[in-house]
Amino acid sequence: MSTERRTPWHDEKGELSFPYQPLRDLVFVWPDPPPEVLGKDKLIIIPEKQRKKYHNGIGTILAIGPGYLNDKGKFHSIPSELKSGARVVFDIGVPWGIYIEGEDKKKHYVVICGVQDVGGVVEG
Repeated sequence: MSTERRTPWHDEKGELSFPYQPLRDLVFVWPDPPPEVLGKDKLIIIPEKQRKKYHNGIGTILAIGPGYLNDKGKFHSIPSELKSGARVVFDIGVPWGIYIEGEDKKKHYVVICGVQDVGGVVEG
């Protein structure tokens, strides 16, 4: 990974240092930030308050749980493609999220979803 920050939890060296580890098959995803302006001529400004929880369904996995046990006691692991730092497509209808402080000391919205809500990997 380059030294360019991709999320608020990447440090100066480009290392992802997210402070939480989810359980079971849960995934913490940082949604790509929405645009600040829209339109061909960039005349439509989107206020910051309206951008807080907006997401287009693409984001970066910050942390992912190890897997889960089904009702028969069989362990189901997480696919190896789903790992911290992977950019994924996720279900924008997931209603769960939390604000977590990043390396920049600001609070950022993080989506909490299940592995089944992740539709695929955009880039590993």
